[in-house]
Amino acid sequence: MTTQRPADQPHWRVYPVGLAGNVVNAAINALAPFLLGIGASFVLLLAVAMVAEEALTYEPAVRGALDQLARAAMVPVLVLALAAGIVTTMLFALREVITSRAIARAAREGAPRTAVPHPSQVDQVAAEPPFGPFLVMAYVVAGVGLLMSVIAAFTVNGSEVYLLWIFLAATGVGGVFLLLAYGGRPAQHRRRLEIAAHWTTPDEGAAWRRAAPASDADDETGLPDDLLRTRRRATWFEYVGIVCFALGFSLMQLWLFVTHPFRTRTDAGPRMEYGESIEVVLLAGVWVFAALMVAAVVLLVVGFFADSAVQQREQEILREALDDPTAPRPPRVLLRKYANHQPVIFVQALTLLAALGAVLGWGVYSLGTGGMEDVATLYGDADETFGGFVPQALITLVGSAAVVLVAVVWDVVAARRGYELRSRVVERWPIKPAPRMIGEDGKKRPDPASTGPSLTPKPAKPKPKPQTTRR
Repeated sequence: MTTQRPADQPHWRVYPVGLAGNVVNAAINALAPFLLGIGASFVLLLAVAMVAEEALTYEPAVRGALDQLARAAMVPVLVLALAAGIVTTMLFALREVITSRAIARAAREGAPRTAVPHPSQVDQVAAEPPFGPFLVMAYVVAGVGLLMSVIAAFTVNGSEVYLLWIFLAATGVGGVFLLLAYGGRPAQHRRRLEIAAHWTTPDEGAAWRRAAPASDADDETGLPDDLLRTRRRATWFEYVGIVCFALGFSLMQLWLFVTHPFRTRTDAGPRMEYGESIEVVLLAGVWVFAALMVAAVVLLVVGFFADSAVQQREQEILREALDDPTAPRPPRVLLRKYANHQPVIFVQALTLLAALGAVLGWGVYSLGTGGMEDVATLYGDADETFGGFVPQALITLVGSAAVVLVAVVWDVVAARRGYELRSRVVERWPIKPAPRMIGEDGKKRPDPASTGPSLTPKPAKPKPKPQTTRR
């Protein structure tokens, strides 16, 4: 029979991070599928561009409209992907700060030394170096901005001087990011030392010893048959989607190799013309490529919704076990999964769809309002074709932004119940995380945060003194 843990025995606890921490976690959970949706949009745009170029030879009006849409929509693909990537790294750094502040506050308020912070939260406190992804992003933004500023200073003319100011601004933003990253490290280190002084290495070690050992790989032993069927269905959708994407991308590369044999990295080169029978095969290849790309995106979205059903059933199993004091230990795979923060997968699926809507809505809106006319003569008549779709495009843009906002709010609201489930699972059935390896190839070592006590910083190893030879 499983007994409840006495309060005075060493154990792990998930400390609340407050509304700010929940908002940051929710934003990260929303941006991950949003970036995936941007990638899916890029894939669909490739399919649209190839269909417009090859498969609609006898429909010049439709071909021209699709070509304009595919080209114009590449602008939001690049802008949204860059912006979302920058914001994500900023949120990662902010999560480290919020988590360390929350645990340091708990230590100052006298949290029991037997209630050691969970390894997933220790990860955020003891990360070395602190704010790693944010720092890398800051160097990239500052470095690329500075390089492009130097190039622009010698190449732009009077009408393009605004480009120089844009690159200089990017350099300045990168510099500010660097100051924030390096300026926040001392405070983060002080909070870590404060936490480590409260929960010492012996305290951490006692909590680690009470946790069940980690296995080399999770398995499905003990899971109900209905959950297994739902998981396999979701996995099937995802695997088939990956296969469709791989086949479609390979087919596209083969098609380009045949039709543009003289292409370079920066220029597609001339289109090679073949006999009628070969052209029929090439035309069929375009349609097959487009179908595979669309199928890959659709299966990915369906897989997200199937994973949402899996998540709901897993939570039901854990809640039923928690409500029964005599329940046996749930399967290891569920305990390890729900010892960490879990996003609302249904919301993530909606966010992925919102990314698709944002890209297409932006592209149609910019074409319909004449915003692309100054970019190239290709878009000279775009407002005549897309002008009637501007209201729909604006609604799509606003709706996509609203879906992302709803996704964040939904995740924040669900975080409270998710925190309750996670805390009860961690305290009643603690399980060690899967060991992670860090470092460069050939010098990899286990990450201390995933294998044992890591709050207390280890002293730096002294450098060996050079040996001198006496004569």
